[in-house]
Amino acid sequence: MNTYLNKNDQYFYLFMTTAVLLILAIPVGFANMYLGYFHNESPCTLCWFERIGMIIIGVLGMLILRYGPQIKYIVCVFLFAGYGIYMGIRHTASWWQRDIGIGLGDKLVGAHTYTWAVVVYWCVVIVMGLALLFIRKNSSMMEDLANKEIKVKPLNAYSKFVIVISFIVVCSNAFQALIINGLPPYTGKSNPDRLTFDMSIMSKTWTTEVWSRLSKFNLLGKNVPEDVFIKDLVEPKNLHFDKNTSNGAFEISKKLELLNTYNIEIPELIKFKHINAIAYNKNSNEFALVTNEMAVSYTKDFKQSSGFVLFDKTNGNDMRYIVDATFIGNKFVLGASNKTFTGIEKTDEVIDEMLEWQTFKETTKGIAPAFYTKKNENWFEPSRKYILTIRAKQNYIHSYANDGQFLYLITIPNKFSKKLVLSYASTKDYLLSGEKILEVSEKLKLKDNRNINDYYIVGADIFEDKMLALSLNYSTLLVIDYKNAKIIDAYEIQGLDNPKSLAIKNDVIYILDRTNDKKDIIKTYKNPL
Repeated sequence: MNTYLNKNDQYFYLFMTTAVLLILAIPVGFANMYLGYFHNESPCTLCWFERIGMIIIGVLGMLILRYGPQIKYIVCVFLFAGYGIYMGIRHTASWWQRDIGIGLGDKLVGAHTYTWAVVVYWCVVIVMGLALLFIRKNSSMMEDLANKEIKVKPLNAYSKFVIVISFIVVCSNAFQALIINGLPPYTGKSNPDRLTFDMSIMSKTWTTEVWSRLSKFNLLGKNVPEDVFIKDLVEPKNLHFDKNTSNGAFEISKKLELLNTYNIEIPELIKFKHINAIAYNKNSNEFALVTNEMAVSYTKDFKQSSGFVLFDKTNGNDMRYIVDATFIGNKFVLGASNKTFTGIEKTDEVIDEMLEWQTFKETTKGIAPAFYTKKNENWFEPSRKYILTIRAKQNYIHSYANDGQFLYLITIPNKFSKKLVLSYASTKDYLLSGEKILEVSEKLKLKDNRNINDYYIVGADIFEDKMLALSLNYSTLLVIDYKNAKIIDAYEIQGLDNPKSLAIKNDVIYILDRTNDKKDIIKTYKNPL
């Protein structure tokens, strides 16, 4: 140890030397030497970003060993630790929702190597914080913090050894980067090739693609679709709808004409600005309406409420935009655009008061949460469900429907993912059971060079063995053989301004429509089935 220092200072430099060894020799050295040269595994662009941050922190540690704990070095260590935590989360986040074991490259102690970046950088924060505890009021290190003059510190054998090893690791990484990625302006690769010293092979895959990404920088990322459209509530720019049915992809000759119009006069709903969904329960002969604020009212005539609750929307899984609803038996399920939903059910049984308070801000009683978890004998916790999709992962939805056995969702197209995907989950556990891309039956004629990818389904319901789905674009009602995911018929539907949801009661379709003068009303049409 440095004999001119007191014992506390000597422990600090021993601690710091070991920290430099651990960050450069183990994560960076292991990745470079073993995975790189012996296993031929090459780092991708994000791996390089993670590794470069570790190298910089290691170099800062060496500067502290040589010149003492200057405040600028300490601050930079914390700044680059923050940078590294961000890069580690960014790299790992895209794989967190994959199936078990799926990832990139090799594993270390059961976890893919890039996931360790978060752990390593957190350790840097903790270790640097602990190291600062060694700096006492009358120590030489306190003088280094306060003194403007930088004094060179003598290095012991252990420190010299660590610096030499670290220098070798840094140079080896630079050499590996040169072989894999080439000299600037060439950059890293998102899908690197295995390492080889045959430059005639490696040079063929050198790329400058990262620079083109920087020119199109987006804070939210490059694959973020536009929000769902709900008139007067959320209207993504550059998203426009054609109300002319004849401009759609189908040759349509059948029309549905308006039967009646009902104003929504339910007192409990008057104070809410946006009623977004409607559903019908044939068992009780009741409708249910739900606002975007998650206020739910049961009604038979759209004038009086036969039961009302206002959910605590804020606490729980995100349900920002309510888009549709459906009755699964007597269970009323209200769903958001992000495939997240919750529910209620009328009951004569005693409802746990704490559960009721946690779920609802207001209630007329006799209405219980449909989804909750029993924690123990005296604790029930409300819950919200969500469906994790695969084909529909990049799409929002605007419709919920069910046949008792499955809950069905239909995606809305966006600029990244234009196909209409029918996803369905078992009503027993609400886990994804299957997904199919909607197709057109051979019996239904499509116009030349047209497809169905610009239909915008805003509501759906199931009647007998068919699904009726309403498209805001082209004012079209689609008849779907939902078990085979085929559109088998189409109708022009007249008199709608901005439809949001539909429900079927026997031979009548009830459509919730937002008028152009910002009023939610009910319009009815004859059920073509």
